[in-house]
Amino acid sequence: MDNDDKPSRPASSPKAASSQRADAVPNGLNQERIPVTERTQDTRERLEDQYHQIEQQVDQTRAQLQEFNDKAVTFIRENPGWCVIGAVAVGYVVGRMASRRWLA
Repeated sequence: MDNDDKPSRPASSPKAASSQRADAVPNGLNQERIPVTERTQDTRERLEDQYHQIEQQVDQTRAQLQEFNDKAVTFIRENPGWCVIGAVAVGYVVGRMASRRWLA
């Protein structure tokens, strides 16, 4: 029986086992860790940039909605009668549509 035919025996100590595992790892793996770190940093930077862009968009949208709300409130205060008539009309139309759908 050749030495090649014998099953490999486990290492007798943990230190020998880790040494065998380290020998089994190709040298290229250690070189790959640097680019992974760089890619992680690049990804982090891109995510931070996207976060800041989204944050700016949210702030702009918030300002636009606040401006729209202010205009609506001003219009309602200046024209309360028309707003009440409009609300009644919209309520009537929605009520008619709902009653036809549910009763038919």
